[in-house]
Amino acid sequence: METSLLTQQLAAINRRGVLTINSQPAVNGRSSSDPVIGWGEKGGFVYQKAYLEFFCSPSFMRALMTVLVDYPQVNYHIVNRQGTENMTNCDSYQPIAVTWGVFPGMEIIQPTVVDPVSFHIWKDEAFMLWGTHWASLYSPESTSHHIISHIQNTYYLVNLVDNDFVSGNVLFQLVNKVLDGMSKASSPTTETDQNTLPSSSSSSSSLLPIV
Repeated sequence: METSLLTQQLAAINRRGVLTINSQPAVNGRSSSDPVIGWGEKGGFVYQKAYLEFFCSPSFMRALMTVLVDYPQVNYHIVNRQGTENMTNCDSYQPIAVTWGVFPGMEIIQPTVVDPVSFHIWKDEAFMLWGTHWASLYSPESTSHHIISHIQNTYYLVNLVDNDFVSGNVLFQLVNKVLDGMSKASSPTTETDQNTLPSSSSSSSSLLPIV
């Protein structure tokens, strides 16, 4: 139900090639009894930082790094499949709280964090799933298998945390700023293979462009 608050925004960026796998909206002191956001004991208040996790192409990653400087309140972690490229503005070991609640007669409860150590462990599984759960459904010679393997081997796993849970969620604004900038900078005559998913045959060369 919580994801329903972001469905249109998630669908929009997925259609433009940002492949989301996890998200949550910003929440500032909503009742713990709220039917969509609420959790925990009655009479409490819950809080969340906006969070977005996704796979993206190398060209998007490079553009993202240039835009992130305009959003100092956003923590990021970006890694490739091999772990040879690892970019973050966070402490290498310190978790970031992204969900917490305040309840009568209790200490603050903090059920969800973004942990940089766990993120690296999850990274291996996340990239593996492209092959074991998706590419394996298709013949190795098929266009579908070729596209999925390309994503698995070249894309980046990204997580973003907007620490300003009071003002709202800037993460979709940030992502769309990257996408809009890339669209303005590209043209049919300058588009490169880094911006387009490969095809296994000439008949499929007009498949979905990924920015």
